[in-house]
Amino acid sequence: MSLHPQFARPRTLDQAADLLSGLASGAVVIAGGQELTPSINYGHLMPSVYVDIGAIRELKGIKADDGEIAIGALTVHRDLQNNEIVQSDLPLLAHAATQVGGGWQVHNRGTIGGNIVCMHPLYDILPSLLALKADVEIATAGGVRRAALAEIMTETSHGLGSEAILTRVLVTPMPAGTGWGYEKLKITAGAYGSANAAAVVSLTGPKISNLRVVIGAVTALPVDVSAGLAEFVGREWSASLGQALAERCSALIAEPLSDHQGHGDWRRAMAGVVAARAVAAAVGRVGKD
Repeated sequence: MSLHPQFARPRTLDQAADLLSGLASGAVVIAGGQELTPSINYGHLMPSVYVDIGAIRELKGIKADDGEIAIGALTVHRDLQNNEIVQSDLPLLAHAATQVGGGWQVHNRGTIGGNIVCMHPLYDILPSLLALKADVEIATAGGVRRAALAEIMTETSHGLGSEAILTRVLVTPMPAGTGWGYEKLKITAGAYGSANAAAVVSLTGPKISNLRVVIGAVTALPVDVSAGLAEFVGREWSASLGQALAERCSALIAEPLSDHQGHGDWRRAMAGVVAARAVAAAVGRVGKD
């Protein structure tokens, strides 16, 4: 790291993308700074150039756009909680944003884009976005491309935060009658979760016709376990079915984290607990929101 790092504040997305393309390694994009600043303070990250994108208006705002909800990457958690469009069409995301730890300072500064780019295993936003099958847009000097968020999670060449900029999150509104649930196991009110789960459920009569479950905070990245739950579709929800679903979800967790939030074996067991609770909450909300 240079003893005197440089600072740039582009005013447009094109300026920012061109700037990043012309910089050598060591550049870092900064927005809300909720993840980046502690990493710098502890010496885990030592940039030579800070590219502050906070003044780029194109990256702000929430709107309905051609059948989708377009959320600018600089949208803070407080706006996700309070925006009428998000509350109406993406209630799962609005609720998950209220569960972000750290209090008002984090809610007013932390951004949805930063939450995605850092891919922190304990954060709350990613599981809900994955359950909602969100897409993202990524800008470089070569243009803007769209990709499924699930693909970006495992892609190693996207360059987000250093060579590329996440511009928008695109989510299809939840269909009327869809139930949702988000459960978070935490030690204290403002803490990171030891396990969390987002669920989206549709019913046909009393039986489950669609089921999506994404589990977070137990592995290095959130795990979409939906494909492993096919046997629960077409069945009526009950306490016994919930217990079976909990056991299945726990069994689908490989390489659980072991840290100060809990031992891996316990985290694997809790993954099933929060998943079953999220599905139960989603079933209970079908047709009520």
